Amino acid sequence: MIVFLVRRIVHLVPVMFIISLIVFLMIRLLPGDVADVLLGGEDGGANPVARQMIIQEYGLDKPYFVQYGIWLGKVLRGDFGQSIHSKKPVAALLLDKFPKTLLLAVVSTLVSVSIAIPAGVIAAVWRRTWLDYFSMFISLAGVSLPNFWLAIMLILLFSLQLGWLPSITDGNALGDVRRIWPFLVLPALSLGTRLAGVVTRLTRSSMLDELSKDYVRTSRAKGLPGWVVIVSHALRNALLPTVTAIGLQFGALLGGAIIIEQVFAWPGVGQLLVDAIFARDYPVVQGVILLSAAAFVVVNLAVDIVYSWLNPRIALE
Repeated sequence: MIVFLVRRIVHLVPVMFIISLIVFLMIRLLPGDVADVLLGGEDGGANPVARQMIIQEYGLDKPYFVQYGIWLGKVLRGDFGQSIHSKKPVAALLLDKFPKTLLLAVVSTLVSVSIAIPAGVIAAVWRRTWLDYFSMFISLAGVSLPNFWLAIMLILLFSLQLGWLPSITDGNALGDVRRIWPFLVLPALSLGTRLAGVVTRLTRSSMLDELSKDYVRTSRAKGLPGWVVIVSHALRNALLPTVTAIGLQFGALLGGAIIIEQVFAWPGVGQLLVDAIFARDYPVVQGVILLSAAAFVVVNLAVDIVYSWLNPRIALE
């Protein structure tokens, strides 16, 4: 286990280096620059003295490889720079926004798993019955419906028509555990529904494969109760591909559910990233994407560890 973890951590170094280089270059290939934004648009060039001062202040007059080296050196020391727009440290902005995105991702994943795994198991056990067809229809709808459309429909129903849940997040409530839950329901449902559709179909397929194997027939022949065979034997092995899908989706959510965060005004890293892109706030964009990439890689590492628990035959070495 230790050797495996060390090997994976070593592999993270070139991956994160390549990601940081790509992000650094892609941002600077976007039209416009910081000086244009701070001077009020592309016509800000009418004041060349002010423009040159801004360019020199932020080191934009240096070659790209010099800018990258300076930035990377600071990142290795834990300094992600300062936001050009808000003048706040990027690390402080990430520490403020990332826990909110993490909370939304965790709740969305719990919603999807609580729906998808039971539905997938039921569809597999009662194959070619109305339960199977109904589960597959719902899962197909979940995969097909765009998140933003579903979010708008949920707002129209539960916020505007019924008045049960708020449509816009109250930033002051996010620091209070007792007040935050009403604001989580609609965003979590919007995100969790699509993930639930994918996981349901994958769980059903994996369960059908496991239920046809010899060890399941042997367990039933020994007189074990049906639920023991399904839950303790077949489901545990069937969860391997399901865990992969859940891990990948959860890692993507940690990168910021950009559209959903915009729809519900959820103050996470997705909304922070969109605002930073429009403001040409290079340090914030680079910090958000690096954090998202690191979170994605860590989640994949956690998935590999969970594999060894679900199936001890899988050797991590």
